[in-house]
Amino acid sequence: MLSFLSQMLNWGVFKNAFSTALLEFLIMAMTWELVKQVIESINTSRETAIKIGTENAHEDYMFVTETRMAVGEEVIEEWEQEFERDKYRIEDYKLIHEDQDIILWKELGSYGDGKRVIKTVSMFLREGKIWRETENRRFVEDRETLG
Repeated sequence: MLSFLSQMLNWGVFKNAFSTALLEFLIMAMTWELVKQVIESINTSRETAIKIGTENAHEDYMFVTETRMAVGEEVIEEWEQEFERDKYRIEDYKLIHEDQDIILWKELGSYGDGKRVIKTVSMFLREGKIWRETENRRFVEDRETLG
């Protein structure tokens, strides 16, 4: 009986340690909630968006599109260029799928010249951080929505 009680106490210690480690991982991991914070702050406070993105980027982070690939500071420069020079603004967004390996969403945005675009964005996660990010852009008519 003492052996069984000892095993149960050890299980309790292990279980508590595991639960604590899992909770800490989940708190640190990139989630849709953090993506929404970036999206919602991008039109008003790019510094906040960049800070969240940078803190949650894996050391091997890469941004890939059909025509280019960027890493590190190059990504920030490209985003700043798109938002400043091209006057890109996000109008709407929605989550498509989220699990421990990927966050997939769509966003509807517009440029200063009036062109509208729907981006499908996928973030592949590794160790709870953004490892690879890809996007596909499709220019759309004024009446098109994400619905």
